[in-house]
Amino acid sequence: MPRINIGALHLNYQEEGQGTAFLFIPGLMGILDAWDFQVAYFKKQYRCIRFDHRGTGDSDKPQDAYSTRLIAEDAVHLLDALGIEKAHVAGASTGGCVLQNLAIDHPGRLLSCTFTNTWTKADEYITRVQTSRMRIAETYGPEEYIKFSSVWTCGPNQFRYDWDKIQAIEARQKKTIAPVEVLLGRLRMTLEHDRLAELHKITRPSLVIGTEDDTTVPGYFAKDLHAAIKGSRLHMIREGGHYSYRRHADEYNGVVEAFLSSLG
Repeated sequence: MPRINIGALHLNYQEEGQGTAFLFIPGLMGILDAWDFQVAYFKKQYRCIRFDHRGTGDSDKPQDAYSTRLIAEDAVHLLDALGIEKAHVAGASTGGCVLQNLAIDHPGRLLSCTFTNTWTKADEYITRVQTSRMRIAETYGPEEYIKFSSVWTCGPNQFRYDWDKIQAIEARQKKTIAPVEVLLGRLRMTLEHDRLAELHKITRPSLVIGTEDDTTVPGYFAKDLHAAIKGSRLHMIREGGHYSYRRHADEYNGVVEAFLSSLG
């Protein structure tokens, strides 16, 4: 996969398909592989772009400088470097927080927003989940952090029925994982993210997708986000955990395709 200079650093990215641009932003683990089942579907009609966050995968891993706003700026610079003026954008989990920043600060670059299993502002539940992940990383190191994160994000049904998918994504995570200090900085940024008071400013066509049994980001956040974004659409997936868009890719892709098709 190629790396591209976006000014402040180099990002690892992948581009497939032709047509209108569709940018996919991964969650906290930050690697572009998370979107495998969406890109395989949408590349038939769209120019699909995805990237490893700063601090993850094969992108640069600065010691500090982590926030959802910085990653949003990275996304804008990536679009600039690829000569893309506007794109449909989907963001999952932390990627959905990044997308909130894009939609508020750079609305002119977006054709639409698809928020997936994301939150508005960390509550006590999110704080406890992320703090536990920090302690695992600090105490037991990066590999145990990956294993612990998979338990939270994939849920028991994926371990039982989609073990091959978990192994595939963990393999790249283990190969490219950042030092603990970077992991901690990225976890802290999830607790610091807060554009709650500005969500009403989002005017681009928006689809909010949540999952009822998500134990990482509870489904009530999807309903909160939907209520905050005027005119947004809401779809709740019944089962699948935080990675429901991987476990139930057919349902997810169908809902997103119908949303995009309705925009004309």
